[in-house]
Amino acid sequence: MIKNILWVGVLLSLSTLVSAARLSGVTSEEQVTSEQGQVLVLNGMGVREKFWVDVYVGSLYLGEKTARVETILGAGKAWRIRMDFVHDEVEQNKLIEAWRDGFVNNQDDPTLKAINARMEQFYGFFDSTVLAKEYYVLEYVPAKGTRITRNNKLLGVIPGEEFQVALLEIWLGKVPADKGLKRGMLGVQ
Repeated sequence: MIKNILWVGVLLSLSTLVSAARLSGVTSEEQVTSEQGQVLVLNGMGVREKFWVDVYVGSLYLGEKTARVETILGAGKAWRIRMDFVHDEVEQNKLIEAWRDGFVNNQDDPTLKAINARMEQFYGFFDSTVLAKEYYVLEYVPAKGTRITRNNKLLGVIPGEEFQVALLEIWLGKVPADKGLKRGMLGVQ
């Protein structure tokens, strides 16, 4: 009888492991439902580090898993990135500086000019310091745009396919914010 109870406990704990992934104290669900009702699966997760300090855990969700950046960027399909902050606090100006660097490092001048107004709108959603255990969710909804939420509160939607690709390239582009984070999000770590 006790053996059976122990086996049930082991099986239940294994099922919990299958439904979630954990990194730097952050647990990410293995799948989520998009704004349009599509199931998105956890492609991978990684830690954004700055000067050997963990800043946030980034989790990338896609319709199906892939490690091919070209496939992700060219798909035009729903995706979600959840950024769970683990550092005590990240100041607003540091966040915006990191976003600006990410766009500039991965886009040419014509693209930056074309999406400039949307980039400025995006920066406006980062209007205060972010504390540990707070999170942002960035979700691309085809034909609608990129939804930005903070701690489950919708901040706004930024239209445009070109913007969502440029945003993804901050993590997955040729000059990613953090190479380890990129590998983690691609599930190749």
